Amino acid sequence: MTFDWLRRLWNGRGRSQKDAILDRIHGEFSRRFGIRFRDPWLLRVALTHRSYDAESEISYERLEFLGDSVLNLVASDYLYRTMPEASEGELTKARSKLVNKMVLGHVGREIGLLDHLLFARDEIRDDERAFVTLSADTLEAIIGAIFLDKGLKIAYGFVVERILDPLRNEVDSGGTVDYKSQLQEMCQARFKVHPDYRIVRKLGPEHRKIFYVEVRIKGETYGFGSGRSRKEAEQAAASQAIAHLTDNVPRSLP
Repeated sequence: MTFDWLRRLWNGRGRSQKDAILDRIHGEFSRRFGIRFRDPWLLRVALTHRSYDAESEISYERLEFLGDSVLNLVASDYLYRTMPEASEGELTKARSKLVNKMVLGHVGREIGLLDHLLFARDEIRDDERAFVTLSADTLEAIIGAIFLDKGLKIAYGFVVERILDPLRNEVDSGGTVDYKSQLQEMCQARFKVHPDYRIVRKLGPEHRKIFYVEVRIKGETYGFGSGRSRKEAEQAAASQAIAHLTDNVPRSLP
């Protein structure tokens, strides 16, 4: 078993303390998400940041690595099935919008994962960027733990119910993910400035005008976007900027 050495180390630290922590974590998680682990220890590891107890070396990082792969597999299959007319490029773009650190961070916080995470809160305090990253990483670790303990079917259902369906439903119902707000939050946390949007081009007649917008952060261009309104173009530019900041994707004028 991958975590046997960690389990042995933890067992040596006092069984009553271990049982109390495991019972609390497992009980709270199962009540909120309706999933009971056969091996609660996996959940304990998935919900432990390395800052919590450096001596024990317990950390969610290996589960995060596994969960990231499971998440991308599920998202790819989900989009392949729900977007039958989409090209490879369109599927790739849709996946990058639904599954990136910024989006995952907000999803994780909305479903309350940080309420269960064991980490050194004093070290992070009011660092918004750190909280978003923690939330995203924890969500991926949870997916990895569910996959190991319950199998792909249950992990698939968790990803679809908690991540993919809510985001797709929001878009399909006519709403949009508010990328501008997400980018502003990220800029404030990372750079202590607001993003600056500028119209760089307008094409077409007044009744069918297309706007082209760039977004700049501290004088450097991070994203371009186009749309039938300035607002739509700014949202597209913000989405590209977020992708660049989180995944370091190329910036290009549409």
